[in-house]
Amino acid sequence: MKNTIKTFTMFVRPDKRSQKIADSIRKLNLSSKKPLAEATDGDLVIAIGGDGTFIDAVTSTHFSQSKVYVGIHTGTLGFLQNLSPDEGFALMQYFSYEEEIKTREMLVSCATITFMNGETISYRSLNEVLVAGSDYSNISFAQYVNDELLQNVVGNGIIIATNTGDTAYSMNAGGAIDFSNHFQLVCTLLTPNKNAAYERFITNPIICSKVSIVPTKASKCISVIIDGIPKTIDSTQIKNIDVCLDGSHYIHKFELANYSKANIVRTKILGYDF
Repeated sequence: MKNTIKTFTMFVRPDKRSQKIADSIRKLNLSSKKPLAEATDGDLVIAIGGDGTFIDAVTSTHFSQSKVYVGIHTGTLGFLQNLSPDEGFALMQYFSYEEEIKTREMLVSCATITFMNGETISYRSLNEVLVAGSDYSNISFAQYVNDELLQNVVGNGIIIATNTGDTAYSMNAGGAIDFSNHFQLVCTLLTPNKNAAYERFITNPIICSKVSIVPTKASKCISVIIDGIPKTIDSTQIKNIDVCLDGSHYIHKFELANYSKANIVRTKILGYDF
């Protein structure tokens, strides 16, 4: 894509190391022959911290398709934060001089909650949507896959992860890692209740482009958590929750090196140092 970057905004985790790196980025930028202007709503969004900082940056800027997002890693694993602190100079030089920039399109899922009165509310998600029982209680719901009923479930809930989020909470709960493409969701049940003979359902991760959750009338205490943030809604009035990836919305993610999901899994999760 053509480099139209003129301004930048930083989201910085409130620790001394991250703050120090942010100050360093500012100095490196000012020392450039073509410095970018720091603004409150910049073309380039730099997240300095962990994955939570990156998600906060994307959410706070409303998943903008007109911006370019980049992460500088000062956290622990940092699946989304692909640059190291010492690559700050190369980053600012790149956007100051390159006429064409390479970005990766990261698809964003959309979760739409429909209430009994017909009203709806929608949320964007970069990592995952969690529908679960409040205070770890069981809920019961019907699970639809691509608009077709698949099964009735009793358990703690379900994680619906994007291709971006499948290596985080979803994987730790036994979900699959999707290496195929960006147009699929990974659905993983949380602690399904298999005690009763009539309760039969698929516990393996299910991969699809759309999933719908229809709670039973008995399930009153439901939490809907988007990228780790609980949403304040009247769960007793939820009719259904639809989560989909349709390819219509994505963000532009910048990385200095070519992106490799296999390399991220190998180094971040397995710890291979080669």
